[in-house]
Parts: sequence; C-alpha cells; structure tokens
Amino acid sequence: MSKLRIYINCGPCAGFVGKCLASVREQTYSDWDAWVTVDPCGDDTYIEAARAADGDSRIHLQRNEERRYSMHNLVRAIDRSHPSREDILVCLDGDDWLADCNALRIIAATYERFDCWMTYGSWLSNVANRAGGYDGMWPAYPEGTTDFRHHRFLGTAVRTWKKWLWDCLNEEDLRTESGNFPRVSEDQMIMIPLLEMCGTERSRHIAQPIMTYNKLPNYPRDKDMDREGLRNAALIERRKPYKRLQVKPAIAESSEMALQS
Repeated sequence: MSKLRIYINCGPCAGFVGKCLASVREQTYSDWDAWVTVDPCGDDTYIEAARAADGDSRIHLQRNEERRYSMHNLVRAIDRSHPSREDILVCLDGDDWLADCNALRIIAATYERFDCWMTYGSWLSNVANRAGGYDGMWPAYPEGTTDFRHHRFLGTAVRTWKKWLWDCLNEEDLRTESGNFPRVSEDQMIMIPLLEMCGTERSRHIAQPIMTYNKLPNYPRDKDMDREGLRNAALIERRKPYKRLQVKPAIAESSEMALQS
C-alpha cells in the first residue's frame, strides 16, 4: 500500500487547526505523514498547530517569515518532503478537517481497487443550510469528458494524486502570467491539467464525503483576491490543454521548482 503525504496549508486558522490535526492523527490508516505550513497572519495558528501535533514525529511544521499562500506553500512542502514516485499526495487546508476516521483508508483503498492516478470528491459543510452553508455533494465528471477547462469544475476536496503525476506538470503552468505563484485558484490550476492527463478512466470520484469544509469566515473578504481569482480562471481556460496519458511514464522529470521570493 502507498504512503500518504498530507500537505496542510494554514492561513489564520488558530481556532480550527487543532481540530484539523486531530482528525489526521485519529485516522485508522497509519502510513502517512503531514507537512504543515503556517503563513504569518497575526494570530496563534502556529502555536495551536504545535500544541495539536504534540510531538508526533509524523507531523512536520514549517513557519514562514512572510505570507506565501497555498500554491507556493504546496510546491515547497512537496519538495521538502521528498516523496517517492508512487506516494499519494493529499491536500487539506488548516481550517478544514477529515470528517471520517477512515478517510485516509478510503483514499488508499480507492487507489488500490481502481488503479487510479488521482481522486477528487465531495465534502460536508460545518454550517447549516439555513445559515447560508451548503454541502459540496458534487457528482463525478461524466464518463469520457475531455474538455475540463470549460466544464463546470468538479475536482474538489479531498484532492489527491500520485507523486509521479505531479512530476508531469510544467512548472510554468502553476504560475500566473507575471511569473508568480497564484494566491487563489490554485486548486483549479493543479487539478485541471491532472484531469486532462488522467481522463475519466484514470481519475476517480470518491462519492462519500470524507472532509468537513469550514464555512465560517476567518478573515474579511479581499476584493483584490476576488479579481485575481477571475484573472486566474480566464488564464486557465486559455492555456493549452495537456495530452491524455495512455500509460504511466517510465521516468518523470523532477518537480523541484525554482521558487521566487
């Protein structure tokens, strides 16, 4: 069975990161490690993360000196963790948590049963519908879908993929036109190329919601981030699609990327 590498990005989530890490430590599937990156946001997120880790050697904490945001943090954490080609990379935000103690076991079993290269799924909200929350019970992409860039985006959490598939991404496609890593839309910027390479044959939708998405606001809405999200969505749509992979490449290029400060 493959090792699961969990990458947890933290903004201002002091009130939730303890629940996030507790949900990981409570998993019945034990072959995992977690790489937690905390951006400085003026709160006690790092302190709470260290308290929740409680010396667990499987949890590796990184505190940034300046805010880097999800994409930059993910790229750095993957490079820092040195996963093997067949490891499964799992993305989780520090203000969300795994809703089922068997979540990682379900992910691992999906890869083993279906011989897939990536998975995506659905999630439950921690806010009642009457209070403005909603559950993300999305369907799978229709069988045979090829145009993922213009299809409604369904590749939501929990997002996972094989390390060797990550190595097939072009590093420039994880950046904006300015050459920087994006602050928002990183999920689509990653998942759409992965879906193009896998197609519906090698990607697998996990219908059972195994994550709780925290809908409680942790910080005020940023209109600049909203505008960047729209620009990034347009950029993703007009970029050249990736070719469908018929077989797993024998050798994939390293994903170690030249990071900009």
